[in-house]
Amino acid sequence: MTKKILLLVGFVLTLFYTPLAAQPSKEQFSPQNYVRDLESFIVREACLSPAEATAFFPIFHEMHDKQRGIEWQIRNMKKRPLPPQSTDKDYYNLIRDINKLKMESAELEDTYYRKMCKVVSAQKVYAAMRAEDKFHRRMLRQFTNRPPEEEKK
Repeated sequence: MTKKILLLVGFVLTLFYTPLAAQPSKEQFSPQNYVRDLESFIVREACLSPAEATAFFPIFHEMHDKQRGIEWQIRNMKKRPLPPQSTDKDYYNLIRDINKLKMESAELEDTYYRKMCKVVSAQKVYAAMRAEDKFHRRMLRQFTNRPPEEEKK
């Protein structure tokens, strides 16, 4: 009798465990999906027409690619330690070089936002900026598994 009960309990547990084990693991991050989702979110939030989106996104991505290159330079400068015998002046020069790159990134952003305003209205460029920030906040919340907060406008 005990063997039958144990066998029945084992069978029931197997029935419950099998669907759980068969579920796919969390989806891996895909840069292509991320860009696709970002673009569609910006199109919706900024109310871009297909023609506007076609003109806007090449400029948008070019700006971000160049900024990403500058960010990598800054990251590498911060990672690379100065020699132990470095002086305060050496550290000051490093800080100055990092700040120059940050200013270059800001100037680049200004240049590209001007280009974007030539192909779509400034209002839509601003809406796209806000949409990008909103999208990044949502993605961060999703990656950290935090529950969504009430949307703030």
